[in-house]
Amino acid sequence: MNHCRQPLSTTTDALSRRTFLRHISLGLAGALALGLPTTAAAAPNTPTPNTPMPNTPSPLPVPSPTPRPSPTAVPTSVPVAPAWVQALRPIPLWSGPDDNAEQFGAAARWDYFMIASPQLGNRLQVLVARSKNYAWVDALLVGPSGPPPPGWPPVSQAAVPDDLSVGWVATIADSALWGDSGGALLLGLVPPYTPFKQLDPQDSTLLHVQDPYSSAESWIDARSVGPIDPPGRIDTPARWWGLSYVDGANIRPQPTTRTPSQGELPSGHPIVVSAWVSGEEVIKDNPTWAALSDNAFVYSSILRPVALAEPPPPPDAASGFTGRWIDLNLLHQVVVAYEGRSAVRLARTSTGRPGWETAPGRYAVQRRVEKETMESTSLIGLDAQRADYKVENVRWTQYFSADGKALHENYWKPRDEFGIPSSHGCAGLVAEDAKFFWDWADIGVPVLAHL
Repeated sequence: MNHCRQPLSTTTDALSRRTFLRHISLGLAGALALGLPTTAAAAPNTPTPNTPMPNTPSPLPVPSPTPRPSPTAVPTSVPVAPAWVQALRPIPLWSGPDDNAEQFGAAARWDYFMIASPQLGNRLQVLVARSKNYAWVDALLVGPSGPPPPGWPPVSQAAVPDDLSVGWVATIADSALWGDSGGALLLGLVPPYTPFKQLDPQDSTLLHVQDPYSSAESWIDARSVGPIDPPGRIDTPARWWGLSYVDGANIRPQPTTRTPSQGELPSGHPIVVSAWVSGEEVIKDNPTWAALSDNAFVYSSILRPVALAEPPPPPDAASGFTGRWIDLNLLHQVVVAYEGRSAVRLARTSTGRPGWETAPGRYAVQRRVEKETMESTSLIGLDAQRADYKVENVRWTQYFSADGKALHENYWKPRDEFGIPSSHGCAGLVAEDAKFFWDWADIGVPVLAHL
């Protein structure tokens, strides 16, 4: 027997069963190492001619699943509501965010702005609600708010100021009003919330101002006021307000000419009276002095009241009144005829002077005399001893108190001096006003006297 190894054939047909199975187990790498054709190695399960299939087929390889990337989260878009701010005072509108920007307009206090972009430096870019234009505003001059209400701006909304270098201010407490820039000539004490128009940029501790009641100029401490919008209307002043009527009137530390002068008042200066006090009778039968402070007084005859644009508000005590009634305002020295809550006529009066004050209270017309002679001898008790007068042909007298207080004509008093307390308790009127109240009122009509 020839035991020599036979050379490998170059074809699969010549492979023995044993060689074939061996090749199968070796795979492609083994086939290459043995010099087998790659076609046989590439398809080992394909039966070759003259080669029987094995009893158990080889299992097919199971491919590994291809990993899939995890889905990337996509952020959901959430709508952001517009942010709004309002002007805290009249403010300028700028063309840009820096100091090179130009001012091209102004906005009124409480104007609305929608923020258009984040703050850049000290300014915000905004959409101006009033004009629908874009601008830059100083961030410290606005505050957060909601959107403007429907119908904004209302008719009562303050107009856009023309000039922001000066504006309006109002007092925040009792404040001294001065007649000079050095603060040497006191004109009175101004109550809180009194408005003033600033006339010049501040150059000292005092502001140069103009009050809306007399339109006269004066000075006030800048620390006692704060900025406000231009007033839409001018209310009645909270204290008696008037003007110095003559040049050279003296301010005294006491209500008498026997004390040294603290300064001379030029005519046309505003005067604010805190109280009326009794003092020296510089003019016979007129002891009334105006107290500007605890230690500053001027004689009443040198003063004239300012004109009131409208009647002062009626007191709360009159809230239940219906029909016709009379408001006797002792502070402002006016008489107002009312029908319900509607003012019918406003008249200047002069009520009781210091020592003869017309007492506040609720009265009613008790009796009426069309013409009479008034004498001090008709007064009761001590009043008859300290008064001395006799006046004939006093017309249209309407008594409203048991001690003889009345509305009546006062023809002997100069017309321009009405508005200052000077009587013995009655409310004197010029002829046409006394006649109106005579025709308009009647017995039983309420009279409410108050400060």
